[in-house]
Amino acid sequence: MAEQLNINNLTLEDNHFEVVPDGDYHFTVDSHDVGYSTNENDPANTQVISYTLKIPFMKDGELNTATVKKDFKILKKWLWTIRQFVESVGAVPEDGKASLDLEKIDGKSGIVALTTRTSKSGNEYNSVQNFYPPSKAPAVTANDDAWNKKDDFLPVHDDEDVSFI
Repeated sequence: MAEQLNINNLTLEDNHFEVVPDGDYHFTVDSHDVGYSTNENDPANTQVISYTLKIPFMKDGELNTATVKKDFKILKKWLWTIRQFVESVGAVPEDGKASLDLEKIDGKSGIVALTTRTSKSGNEYNSVQNFYPPSKAPAVTANDDAWNKKDDFLPVHDDEDVSFI
């Protein structure tokens, strides 16, 4: 049974998030969720895997973090996008068969091309344009300075095996 919240004692956090300029960025996979699509144009019971990406960047000399959510619909016509993502974090050889182990993707890193979009309500947000496989990733990214401080950005615990590209 789903946990119910008492709305009388609910504290709402600021929903503001950072938007970074268009470009290529290092990222680390922070977490994932599995659910179902609510889009009426999708077939019934279409599964969706949502990954949360953390993107470090420098702003006014301070290390900041942008959060980008990427949803993958589990439909045959969209499997190429999942493959591109899995390859980008080095979880499969570029010419090998891919199998998706959700738990092993969390904590992995790669490089992503981001673009800025505007929602119907007028809010700006970052959208994933492309994930790069390690062999085709750009040598220079928009957040190289921040990525060099990744230990401050995402602490690694002794019991975790997290590799950075």
